[in-house]
Amino acid sequence: MKELISMMFLLSCFLIKAQNNVGGATTNIVCRYQVQFLKDTLNVESKTNEIMALQIGGNISLYKSEQKRKTDSLRHESIKNSMQNAQDKKSVVIDFSKIPKVNLVHEVYKNGDDLVIFDNIIKDQYFYPANKKIDWKINVETKQIAGYTCQKATGQYNNRFYTAWFTKEIPISEGPYTFKGLPGLILEVYDTNKYFFISLISIQRLNEEIIPMNRAIKTTYNDFKKKRREVNDNPIAELQKLSNNPISKEVKDKVIENRKRKNNYLD
Repeated sequence: MKELISMMFLLSCFLIKAQNNVGGATTNIVCRYQVQFLKDTLNVESKTNEIMALQIGGNISLYKSEQKRKTDSLRHESIKNSMQNAQDKKSVVIDFSKIPKVNLVHEVYKNGDDLVIFDNIIKDQYFYPANKKIDWKINVETKQIAGYTCQKATGQYNNRFYTAWFTKEIPISEGPYTFKGLPGLILEVYDTNKYFFISLISIQRLNEEIIPMNRAIKTTYNDFKKKRREVNDNPIAELQKLSNNPISKEVKDKVIENRKRKNNYLD
């Protein structure tokens, strides 16, 4: 990996993109991370993973599930095909059954110093400013990750303490989710209990358009947490709003159990 991405290349493409960023948001680098996490912190068997992509273009970046990027494209195509078929059948039937499930739906969009988080509650999409920047404490400890010499840093984000490993060999103050602000790209980050463990798997030079989530409801972090808590406490009420038909006891019990099992949030 190190041989593919040299310091000279990273510096040159980053500076060029920073100068030309006014024309639009496109990437020059795409980093992919594996995120291992527990859906339920009380059940070690609930561990799952998701591949996330960090698109970087100058002072703009977008962190988003790789599967969600594909899913969004498939959803768009499904709607487009359904609308075309509707011209003949005079009705619209949109089939999302073949679209794979996404485990992490959140997105983080950075534009200069502004950092915005997009997330879902049931079917509603929201966005809000990141709660606060992380006050990193840089340690002298180092280790090798993917051929890069990485330095240790620790910091607190909301109620959790995190350890991050960044490399000055890639002098970009970027990283997954809201873990940014160090003098080098973050290759690995995890919380004290390792409920979330994020590690770099690849870096590529790619030219892609950066498209954050749209049609989302503006809110604040505190209001988003409040709404999520209300839905988790009474998911049936929210589900009933989406259905015109009675909900069976079996479905209700399953929904309640599923909401209880999902209690681990990165924010």
